[in-house]
Amino acid sequence: MRVLKHIILFLVLIAGSARAVAPTFGDLAVLLAKGHFRSYVGKNASMEECVAFLNSKGIAFSLFDLIDPDKAVTKEDCARVIGQSILLFSGEADVVTGCIKKPLEAKTWVDYCLLNDIDLVPVWDRLVQRTAEGSLPEVRKFFGR
Repeated sequence: MRVLKHIILFLVLIAGSARAVAPTFGDLAVLLAKGHFRSYVGKNASMEECVAFLNSKGIAFSLFDLIDPDKAVTKEDCARVIGQSILLFSGEADVVTGCIKKPLEAKTWVDYCLLNDIDLVPVWDRLVQRTAEGSLPEVRKFFGR
């Protein structure tokens, strides 16, 4: 069954990479902060506020990824922030140098999600759907678009 999950995830990765408009790291940060952490982040929070909140909790977003408006999020990136969020909420997060560390039982964050029955497909689909017409308003505002 796990092999089947890996095959399906691989096929989703290939299909997702063919998109012309892809979600950015700013989009991922805003949706994660305002969705998963909505009790802690205001609905009018800027991209910078969302990123600062997530980084303060160990869900790391690189400045280099954020300042490139064309750098697309990968499924692995999505798996990492979802995995880090789950660990944070469960109280099992091991924060090392400001970043929640991946548990040793998994080689990648995608593996971590698969091993823990975390279904990334709905999260990925929602991210892609919300950014199908371009970046979110908070991200566009950050880049002056």
